[in-house]
Amino acid sequence: MDNLIKFIEKFNEQLLSQSFLEGRTANGERVPGIYLRIENPVLYIIGVFQKDNQEKIVEALRTYTEEISQDLEQLRCTHIISLSIYLSEEEGPFPAPAYFDERIHAVNWRYSIEKKRIFAGAGEPDRLFGIEKLLLRAAEGKVAEVPPKPAMKSGMPWVSISIFLLCVVLLIDTTLSGNGGSMIRTYGISRSGILQGEYYRFITSIFLHSGMMHLLSNSIFLYYFGFKAEYLLGRKRFLILYLVSGVCGGLFSILFHDVLAIGASGAIYGLMGAMFVLTKLYGPRYTGMNYATMLLLVVTSIGFGFLDMGIDNFAHIGGFIGGSLVFLFYRKLEEKQKEIST
Repeated sequence: MDNLIKFIEKFNEQLLSQSFLEGRTANGERVPGIYLRIENPVLYIIGVFQKDNQEKIVEALRTYTEEISQDLEQLRCTHIISLSIYLSEEEGPFPAPAYFDERIHAVNWRYSIEKKRIFAGAGEPDRLFGIEKLLLRAAEGKVAEVPPKPAMKSGMPWVSISIFLLCVVLLIDTTLSGNGGSMIRTYGISRSGILQGEYYRFITSIFLHSGMMHLLSNSIFLYYFGFKAEYLLGRKRFLILYLVSGVCGGLFSILFHDVLAIGASGAIYGLMGAMFVLTKLYGPRYTGMNYATMLLLVVTSIGFGFLDMGIDNFAHIGGFIGGSLVFLFYRKLEEKQKEIST
């Protein structure tokens, strides 16, 4: 019994660490054993049952699912996946879900804590949204992954603001002086320039733009992802992430797309990559977008880039990969520091 209680406590911690919310009634009362998470257009609802409370929680899950299905449009969801997890070593039939709405998909699992194994209902998946991994972590007694604490509790994101202002000043200077073409040829990223040892181009090309619309499009992403990334990582780590992403974008550009190119897109896509990984690991608490929305944004942004011949999309891909890897490196570094401190 003690093992079961410990498992339930650990599984509760694992779910909450991954942005699952405890189920509550319209009056705000906690519904024991019920959890939910919105991943537009899908709403995931989980019910965790023991032998002692099975009938009570099964009925609570049915009632909760049917009630919340009436608010799907308001939640901007089209479907519900209702997962029933029965904590039992005994084999036996699953209780009928009794859902009559085509928008609700019921999945039944029986989880063996001793064997650390999922037994799914006939024709049903035994993997769902990474929940199977959380069950295993709980069974092994592992501590829930704690989302990173923001490095900056207050203050202006001066690095992001400075990057924007520098880009604006350079654009105004090249526009008014009329030497834009010369600046681009001298400081833009190009294979021939890099082969001649002009490695400064990896950095200088990040801050040059071809026009106001070019700068504006990058600035929107810098505002949305840059401010949040700087708040989370701190100014020093954010600047390193930004520059490394830009360099990776330039590297991909000269390797796969031999043209003279400028712009902060590689660095910007690096910020997007970092926030994408963050959302995948910890949910929407930082980006304000769930994983499905972030994935759609990434796929459409890179996908549409191939349709415009004037866009150096390989720089986008390189920056995205670079930013993702830098963020994962930061995460590993923090984990090692925690191990040393403990």
